[in-house]
Amino acid sequence: MSKRLYVVNHERINNLRMNFPNRDIVSIAWIFNSAPSIEEIDNLCDDIINNCMIDITMLTTDNLYNGIFVERYLYTLIERFKDILFLINALKKDLLLDKFPYIFNEINEDYYDGVDYSKKENTINKLNVKPVSLLVYQETLCENIIQEHTVISIGCLFSGAENLNYRFNIEEVENVLVEKNIQYIDISQIVHTLAIRKDLLLTFEVVLKQIKNLNEGIHFLISEDLKNELKRYFPFSFTYKDYSLSRPVVHESKSIETKLLLDGISQNMIENIDNRLWGHKDFKKDFNFNFQKFVLLNKLKKRKIFSIFLTGKSGIGKTEFAKILSETLYPDQTLIKINFGNYSNEGVLNSLIGSPLGYIGSEEGGELINKIRESQSKVILIDEFEKASSSVFNFFYELLDDGKFTDRHGVEHCLDGYIIVFTSNMSKERFVDLIPDPLKSRFDMVYRFMELSLDEKRQFINNIAKELIQNIYRNNSVLIDMNNITNTLNLLTEHTNLRIIKRKVEDVVIEEYYRLINNE
Repeated sequence: MSKRLYVVNHERINNLRMNFPNRDIVSIAWIFNSAPSIEEIDNLCDDIINNCMIDITMLTTDNLYNGIFVERYLYTLIERFKDILFLINALKKDLLLDKFPYIFNEINEDYYDGVDYSKKENTINKLNVKPVSLLVYQETLCENIIQEHTVISIGCLFSGAENLNYRFNIEEVENVLVEKNIQYIDISQIVHTLAIRKDLLLTFEVVLKQIKNLNEGIHFLISEDLKNELKRYFPFSFTYKDYSLSRPVVHESKSIETKLLLDGISQNMIENIDNRLWGHKDFKKDFNFNFQKFVLLNKLKKRKIFSIFLTGKSGIGKTEFAKILSETLYPDQTLIKINFGNYSNEGVLNSLIGSPLGYIGSEEGGELINKIRESQSKVILIDEFEKASSSVFNFFYELLDDGKFTDRHGVEHCLDGYIIVFTSNMSKERFVDLIPDPLKSRFDMVYRFMELSLDEKRQFINNIAKELIQNIYRNNSVLIDMNNITNTLNLLTEHTNLRIIKRKVEDVVIEEYYRLINNE
């Protein structure tokens, strides 16, 4: 069983990588983030662990507060993965072996040249893959940053730290980030804390990676005067970028340049839509083909945008499809939704992409531009499209053809790889009369959602009821017998709107719940 530890320094890291080309170098914090407890080590993937080298330099900062846990954790990793390899920065080797003298039976120093690099500035390279990008700001611009961006201090998220076994409420943190629309997190406070609690180094690294996993769009900030201090504490964790947040985004009119990561999308995406979207079997089949076609054409640079026009009555799945698509492709992002019912025909294009310079509100941008900047989802829902004006029709000619548009300030925005779902309650006849032929020809799919069949509605009702009954039982230990409410549930098939059906199913189940607990 391998218990090998590689000792490395900056000058020999490339040699190490060349001799182990099939192994990624990862921080131990990455492992803790994936398996925070010893029991969860079994859930780690063999292929990943056996094909990486784990940098454990950060363990030397722990001051043995968690020595027993760490030692047992390393032993368990070694027992579980026979080909696991570890590495340590040469400057920390002795400190590590003093703390854990019995773990490693082989110390390899082929990648250490014996030179003391401790006095050379910035010589310890980052060893973990995909280091976190850190934006460095000037302290004098702090007020401007707060005015122009949603910024919080990292301390706002620390509600329950327990050293290495950090068990902060991940759901609570996610709620804070979403509810407050957090874009930037200032981690300057970490530097101040580490001045007196260096044992928390590993804890902080794990936590920062967990936060980043919640939302890749989160940006970490550090004050310029604390940057070098942070480098000393975290030589393996960050890439540093000088960044000025002093200019308001709306004045900058920065072009949107994003691309849907289509490569690697598996059949699971299609299966998820099939499982979550009730009915519409023909549509699902056609969507599967057209989506795969779009993936190929986009890769060949022959198609920029995938556009779908859905008509049909309210509450039969049009909006739900767009939500499922966005949640499947971009699970941590918000669906970009534009509702033309909120606009008057007069000035609708200004509301969409901003007013010309010099007009009132020109500095605010348009709803489409702002929402694209706020969300990394590449799925856009255009609701109540029948209320669009001729100027909006002309706008989409350019967008669907070229995958880009020009705003009122003359700035070009590229939406290559986006999926746009247009929805409307209009009839087939009104669609033919209202939508210009040049625009019709630009839609990749035009489909009318029909009312679910009786059998499909029964399946939908039973599924909603069973799921709610199970949740009630798990939380309140009250078991509801479906047989007692089946007849009432069957009456709900007279409705066509699935949102209404869902609410009425909830009413039936909850009424039965209160009948049981009140012994009626």
